[in-house]
Order: sequence, then structure tokens, then C-alpha cells
Amino acid sequence: MASAVAAERWSAGRWWLLGAATSLPLLAAAARDPLHPALMMAALLGLAAGAGLVLANPAWGACALIVIIYWNASDVITDTWGFAWVLRLAIAGTLAAAAWDLLLAPGPRRGRWPVLAPFLAYGAAQALAAIGAHDGAAARGALVEYGKALAVFYLVANLLRSPRALRWGVNAVLIAVVLLAAPVIYQGVTGSANTFWGFGARLYKQIVPGQFGWRLGGAMGDPNFLAMVLVAALPLALLQALESGARWPRRGFALAAAGAALAATLFTYSRGAFVGLAVVLGVLALRHRRRGWLLAGLLAALLVVLALRPQDLLTRLRSLAQLVHSQQTLLPDASFQVRRNALYAGALMFRGHPLLGVGPDNFPDRYLQYSAVVGLANDPSQRDPHDLYIQIAAETGLAGLATFFWLMLASFQLMARGRRRLRRLGAHNYADLIWALELALATYLVLSLFLHAAYFRHFLLLLALGTTAAAVALEPPPAAGEPG
Repeated sequence: MASAVAAERWSAGRWWLLGAATSLPLLAAAARDPLHPALMMAALLGLAAGAGLVLANPAWGACALIVIIYWNASDVITDTWGFAWVLRLAIAGTLAAAAWDLLLAPGPRRGRWPVLAPFLAYGAAQALAAIGAHDGAAARGALVEYGKALAVFYLVANLLRSPRALRWGVNAVLIAVVLLAAPVIYQGVTGSANTFWGFGARLYKQIVPGQFGWRLGGAMGDPNFLAMVLVAALPLALLQALESGARWPRRGFALAAAGAALAATLFTYSRGAFVGLAVVLGVLALRHRRRGWLLAGLLAALLVVLALRPQDLLTRLRSLAQLVHSQQTLLPDASFQVRRNALYAGALMFRGHPLLGVGPDNFPDRYLQYSAVVGLANDPSQRDPHDLYIQIAAETGLAGLATFFWLMLASFQLMARGRRRLRRLGAHNYADLIWALELALATYLVLSLFLHAAYFRHFLLLLALGTTAAAVALEPPPAAGEPG
């Protein structure tokens, strides 16, 4: 009896302890910048409410992390207001709530560590490559980011412990998609110059050779990366909208997320995004059993595109022909030239450092040196790799390539096994959820032919959801009296 009373007191006390702990960073910020005390108090109340939800169910903490990361909210808040602790606070709070929940559990609980060996091996390859990096600070920063990604990955894996909780995680991604898309659609439709405190970035860039205009980057800051994360999430929305037996609120939410992602993608002018869109729609048209509904949705999407398409979008898409035709245009596309230069420089970095590369996040630092070797001295700017695979080869060499492809192979094999088991058991909707995550990851990997790993945390979130869903599907049911 006494132990039960003590446990109840500890259970109630954890709310007060975590609430007090989470208020400390806000109180420190208010003391440093007292100009907005009302805003600080509102944030304190919101944070306390969030802490209560996470304590009641730590799975909500994992969902909050998914929204914060996929929305890129932490980077925007850091850049706009200088508060660099948002993501770290969310990770620490979720980890504390999970640890407390584990301590109060009535019995031992199994940990879940999908694809841990290749994940650690890829991290080890980066750590070894960092030893000889010319820009040691950049290499160490990349390792810190990988460590945070590892923590988030296994928080998601261990807190989303059931198919229902995994659906919460997928819906958290779709909520982030709507949040990403909303300011972009508003800007694109109305022509507004409002940047929404950094959540609606606008860049004046080349649309087609000889013509410039506004490309919208939303909270990602870069139009191409915004389009990438929106298109990669499309399979999650479309498969949920096409789910057999889904209720109309869920179906409507999924359709709204898919429509928002498509509409916002138009205003990024991203050509690579349309390649990814073709991959998603082509795979669904070939393999999904509800092709009639999919065709109707495609026709509706076409009407949206025709109604909302910005000026010069079709001209920009036609410029993709430069990639497949040998003849040169009078005004060659500058972005193609930049990608060509990055490809040449990256190949030289890999040839010069085949085993471990030049070091994580050291491609920009070494670009000028290697671009000059291939006669690109007239390009005096530091450049990003613009290709994930070139980046991995140049920065971490064969060790990084081998461990990265091991991670991908192990992950997709795990998801395929889980999906096949669910099909045998007749759990087709849950199997479709894993398939949607597989397609989202495959789409991200296709788009990574055109973009590097500046926002790779989004990919790792999708990978965490996919491998966790498969691990849950392959687990034996818990024994009687054992916590799930």
C-alpha cells in the first residue's frame, strides 16, 4: 500500500518537475530580452501544456519532434529570433519523459533498435573521415548533427510503439507539410511579400535563361529543398487518401495535405520536384489497386496546376531538354553549369581521397581548389555538391559509400519483410503504410541526384518511421502481463 502511494506521488510530481525544468530556458531568455514579456509568458504556457501532453504520453513527444524537424521550425526560430535551443530542448524533454515513463513501467520493456549496426557504421565512417578534414569545425558540426539525428531516430523507434502511434507519426509529417505549404500558397496566389518571420522565404532567382523572378522557399529557405520534402511526403498523403475503409475526416485531411504540397511545389519552380512527382504517380498508377480513384485525383490535380501555375513554369520545365539534347542554347541554364562544375570537382575529390574523402561537410571548403584543377577558375564561389551521392563519395570516400548503401539495403529489406508479413496476415492498410514510406524514401533518394544532404534529417525521419513500422510488424505479440 505504501509503495502504491509513493508511486502515485512520484507520478504526480513528475509533472511539476518537468514543467519547472522546461521553464528555465524561457525565463533565461526573458531576462536577457525583456522587450516581449507577454510573448514569453504565452510561450511558457504553451510549453507547459506541451510538457503535460508529452508526460501523459511520450509518443506525443516523438510526434512533436517530427513536426519541428520536418517543418524546419528550429532553424527558422534560430535564424529569426536567435533561440538555438528549440530542437535540443524538444529532444531533451522527450528523452526525459521517455525515461521517466520507462522507470514507472510495471515491468521490463524491450528496446527497439532497427538497422542500428549500419547506422553506427555510417557514423563511424564519417568520424574517421573527419580526422583529416581541412575544415575541422565543419566536420565536427556534421558529426554533432548526425548524433542528434541518431537520437531522434531511436526516440521515434521506441516511442511510437504501435500501429496507431505510427499513424500519429505519419500524420505529424502531413501536419508539417501543411505548415510548410500554407505561407507559400498564400504568397504565390496573392503576390504577398510577407515572409512570415522566416517561414515564407522568397528568393529572386533565375527562372529561365535571361529571366528572373521570385521563387518561394517557405520555412526551408531554399525552393529546391522545399519542393523535395513536399514531394517526398506525397506518398504518405495519397496512400492515406486511397486507404480502404478510411473515414472521411482522415481521407479529407490527407487530400488537403496532398493538395497543399502540390500547390506549393508549383511556386518553387523546382524541375527536380517534377521528376520526383512523375516517380510517385508512375509507381502508384502501376501498382496501386485503386487506379480509378487515382486517375480521378490526377485529373483534379491537373486542374489545380492549370489554375495556379505561375508564369514561366512550363518554359522552365521545358529547359530540362538541355539535359538530354546535345545542342547548346544561346543562354545555357546557369544551374546546370553549377551542377556540372560540382560533379567534376566532387569526382576529383573522390579520386584524390578514395578511402575516407575530404571530411564531412568539407566539400564547399575544398571546392575552389579542385574546380581550378579542371579549368573552372572562373567560378570563384564556394559551391555545394548538388548531389547526395557525389557528396558522400567526395566527403567520406568508399567507407562512407559502402556504409550508406548498407544502411539503405538493410532498411529496405526490413521494410519489405514487414510489409510481406502484414500481407500474409491480411493487414493490408498497415502494409500500405509501410509501402507509402518505402515510396517516400525512394522518391527522396531519386531527388537526391539533384540535391545534397543539407536537410538530410527529413530523410532520416522518414527512414525512422519506415523501419519502425516494419519492426513493429515483425515483432511477436507481448506475453501476458508484459508491457507493450
